[in-house]
Amino acid sequence: MGLYKGDLSFSGDNCGQLSKGDIFSVLQNDRRRHFLEILNANGGSSLRSISEEIAQMESGTTAPASKVRKSIYVSLLQTHLPKMEQMGIVKYDREADRVELMPGANNFSVYLETVEKGNIPWSHYYVGLSIVALFGSLPVFLGFFDWFSSIQWLFFVDMLFLISSVAHFTHMKKIRM
Repeated sequence: MGLYKGDLSFSGDNCGQLSKGDIFSVLQNDRRRHFLEILNANGGSSLRSISEEIAQMESGTTAPASKVRKSIYVSLLQTHLPKMEQMGIVKYDREADRVELMPGANNFSVYLETVEKGNIPWSHYYVGLSIVALFGSLPVFLGFFDWFSSIQWLFFVDMLFLISSVAHFTHMKKIRM
């Protein structure tokens, strides 16, 4: 396979073996990062629709100029897509104009987890839940609530963590593909 502007040569066969340097090389470029975020959110998509979405992000408008959209489309087609395809991250069907994530994209999941405006990171959520559980335990264990036994409280806290873990797992699975 050929070299891309000084990058190392990659083969689609090594999709599960990307180094941190390779991953950061892909993610250091805003367009490639947006490209992967869009595919993560939507699954497979046409290159044209991805380029239009990136044009909207970069221009800050819902209707970017045709020249901007075309420039981004060409940039993705000629530079970014071949690099990611060669690394085994995406697969592009030129005839159908369809891009899909490949198993190599799993290397990026942890780096692409985003926290939307108004939300908190999962780590902060778990710290908060632990603090509530700890300070909620004190009055229960000291007997301030006769109507709520220690066993019931422990079961309640366990259920909170179980539900939170399932929600976190589902959220991460959705992000990955």
